[in-house]
Order: sequence, then C-alpha cells, then structure tokens
Amino acid sequence: MRFVKIILASASPRRQELLRKAGIPFEVHPAEVDEMLPSDEQPGASVMRLAELKASAVARQYSGMLVLGADTLVVLDGKTLGKPADLADAHRMLQELSGRTHEVLTGVSLVQDGQPADTWCCRTLVTFNTLDAEQIDAYFQLVNPLDKAGAYAIQEHGSLLVESIQGLLSNVIGLPVEEVVQKLQELQQ
Repeated sequence: MRFVKIILASASPRRQELLRKAGIPFEVHPAEVDEMLPSDEQPGASVMRLAELKASAVARQYSGMLVLGADTLVVLDGKTLGKPADLADAHRMLQELSGRTHEVLTGVSLVQDGQPADTWCCRTLVTFNTLDAEQIDAYFQLVNPLDKAGAYAIQEHGSLLVESIQGLLSNVIGLPVEEVVQKLQELQQ
C-alpha cells in the first residue's frame, strides 16, 4: 500500500528513520508546545495528551494534511524518567534501571483539520541487565545519554544494557511504527 504524505510534528531523528523504513512519506515540522507534566497526571494520559497537543498545534498550519504527533516517557515504579540534566543524573538513572523492568510509553496522535483522527498509547516493558558503574561508564563512552529519556537508546548499543523486551522494539526507539502503519491503512481506506 502507498501512503499519503503526512506531517511529523517532531524533530526526532529516530522517529524520522522509523517512518522512512516503513515507507511512509513525511515532512518534518516540529511542534513547539509546553511539555510540563502535571504531578497528578498518569504517564499514559500524559503521553497521549502531549502527542495530541503537538499534532494539533502543527495541524493548524497544514489544512487537509494528516499530522502525526508523538511523546515518549520512560516509567519506573510509576515515576517518570525524563532526559537527564547531566552525566551524573544519567548515571543515577541507569543505576536505578539496573536489573529491573520499566515501561516505555509512547503516545501517538493523528490529527487532521484540527480534529483528532486517532490517539493512543503503546506500552513496552524493558528489562535491564544488572549494571555496575564501570559498565555504565563504558556505555557512556559509546552513547551520549543526555538527549534520551531514561538516559539510554536501545538502538545504540542497547545490548550492553537490555536483557529483554516485551512489546514493540520500535516503541522503545520512539514510535510504534507498526501501529502507525496499521492506523494509516485504516484511515486511508
């Protein structure tokens, strides 16, 4: 199936690569929205709200075009791990994730002409190997953790950290592209 061109409301090179590999034509127009998370909002609700907010903000500028917004959070014991403030914070995050299972939640929203066509949340469980300080430092020699939620990228030497995943690998990378493909096929019928 050939897909119609969409607008990606994200500057994420990982999301762009996933869409390219899936054969979905797109144009990039990053959304500029307030991404503050209310303390009483559940992480799944947060990612869906932010995804829809991003897509809606960009859709106002593209009449008739389908806009895809997405937001990803790493959640451990109900606590959100965002992007680390510095290397010490990144080290602390990986130490917290060491030997444990966490969730990666991605909210995805497809918006057209200001109306949400579909918004959903994809959940993947990721179990980390037990890591010591030396292993974490070795990972940081290979990967810059500062621009990544939870201080890691599974597609960049993730085998050094990750024992197993339950769910979509693409979701952990930043966009559940298999689900996006399915939704786009449904919308184009």
